[in-house]
Amino acid sequence: MILTEPRKIILARHGQTEWNKQARFQGRTNIQLTETGKSQAHSLAERLSSWPIEIIYTSPLDRARFTASAIGERHDLKPIDLPELEEINFGQWEGQSINALEREQHETFSRWRADPFFNPPAGAETWEKLYARLSRAVKIFLDGPYKRIVVVSHGGIMRALYAVFVGLNPHKVWNMEVSNCAMSGIEIKFGRACLIFANDDLHIRAGKIGEKLPVWGESYELGSRV
Repeated sequence: MILTEPRKIILARHGQTEWNKQARFQGRTNIQLTETGKSQAHSLAERLSSWPIEIIYTSPLDRARFTASAIGERHDLKPIDLPELEEINFGQWEGQSINALEREQHETFSRWRADPFFNPPAGAETWEKLYARLSRAVKIFLDGPYKRIVVVSHGGIMRALYAVFVGLNPHKVWNMEVSNCAMSGIEIKFGRACLIFANDDLHIRAGKIGEKLPVWGESYELGSRV
């Protein structure tokens, strides 16, 4: 993958759903946000309100689309659905309780937990298929003229993008936390993709604050403008 044009890309996860609260595999199931999740989406939108976003891409699943729309409203932007950004298909585990699976399918679950992309449950999406569709998504991000991009998706997808886009080890990226409505920053500079920050959810954890939180950080802005 040849990276030439400088740009900044924010990856964001959707807000909380009831299945997040219940620790269930959601995958492609179209679960709605809770009231807390909607509040989280608006907090993320407020955090990004001063950042000059040029385009927003979103998973078409409702939990991501609501989050993306909340961001878009602050910038008069309509998010663009990308089917490539849908959450991983977890096959027979969709809708299942993580705690119950750990008890009832302990050996299979332990293999999955040790290396999720390469030990999928029965009927689930393979790493090869996931890599192919996310490579198509990355090409869309890079082929366009936009320099400041927001991508709203899911926990599994964000981890996979760390591997597909940035080149992190796909066997290890599940060790990285991805909280609801947290954001990560990827900067294209000097011909490569760099992970600048990850799982920034200060806008959620801080609650109401008197000052606006920075998005990229002054040190990065001064050192590498796009």
